[in-house]
Amino acid sequence: MGRYAINGMGRIGRTLFRVLHQRGQLKNLIAVNDLMPKENLIYLLKYDSIHGTFNNEIRPTNNGFSVDNHEIRYTQQPDISKLQWQPLAIDIVIEATGLFTHSSEMQQHVAMGAKKVLLTTYSKDLPSTIWGVNDQQVSTFVSPGDCTINCVAPLLHIVEQAIGIESVHINVIQGYTTRQQLIDAPYKGLRRGRAAAHSIIPFEVNIRPILETIFPALSEKVETMSTRVPIPCGALVDISLILKNKTKADSLNKLIQQKAETEMKNTVAITFDPIVSSDVLSNPHSALVDGALTKVTNGTHAKLMAWFDNEWGYSNRLADWLIRMSR
Repeated sequence: MGRYAINGMGRIGRTLFRVLHQRGQLKNLIAVNDLMPKENLIYLLKYDSIHGTFNNEIRPTNNGFSVDNHEIRYTQQPDISKLQWQPLAIDIVIEATGLFTHSSEMQQHVAMGAKKVLLTTYSKDLPSTIWGVNDQQVSTFVSPGDCTINCVAPLLHIVEQAIGIESVHINVIQGYTTRQQLIDAPYKGLRRGRAAAHSIIPFEVNIRPILETIFPALSEKVETMSTRVPIPCGALVDISLILKNKTKADSLNKLIQQKAETEMKNTVAITFDPIVSSDVLSNPHSALVDGALTKVTNGTHAKLMAWFDNEWGYSNRLADWLIRMSR
């Protein structure tokens, strides 16, 4: 299975920690690196406002901390060129700081002894490889995009292959993130600087170039935006499509259900229950299509809506990548 290290224990790093534990893969996590005091990290691993209390024992040790007698080394090194991966025989570093996204920066992990690097965001110079869409090639560096692209791309892939897409408009309705402000403050994106817990805040999200690279036939045919709402986690993507061939809502749902039971199993799912955002928390899928909200007008104007936990679903895809990269 390989030996893993996580650099950066923010929301994704800590959620991945829980996913690895849930999957029985925590024994493969050998080391983590972050700048916060060890006591603070242990506290945040144990108590999480979204995903609840981690009920297994976490104890501090001289070199880090242990979970159920499995010790994980903890370091506080801000310079990634000084992280000592070789003595720990690290196979894969999960680069989760969000700061080091260029291949030259990822190469520093390799220079320090790691064999491969898995990003938890977009790379500045490497193409995005999305699970279930264009994940056939596994190289030394893998950039799996973000939670939004992992929700949207598989659904576009399904529809494009079976029906064809003329154009698509995407609105990602998502809870606030750490890149927003708790109270009004200056910010380069004026709306993003407004108090996140007090308003519905629309702003641009630039996933269009990524989608056009993955789906060349959609070049100049994609528009995207995000609407942030006053909840801490959970998202709903609203996809409006102009189709090349006519279909019906029932047929579209059946197509998605068939793919969810075969090649997209564990990545895409569909529900017909009248759920809300809190119901999708801790759901491991990249996209949970709300079949009751699927609409088709005049045969070619379709609307798909899909839920996703922007932390837990994405972290499950990272765990999938770790297994594949360890082969």
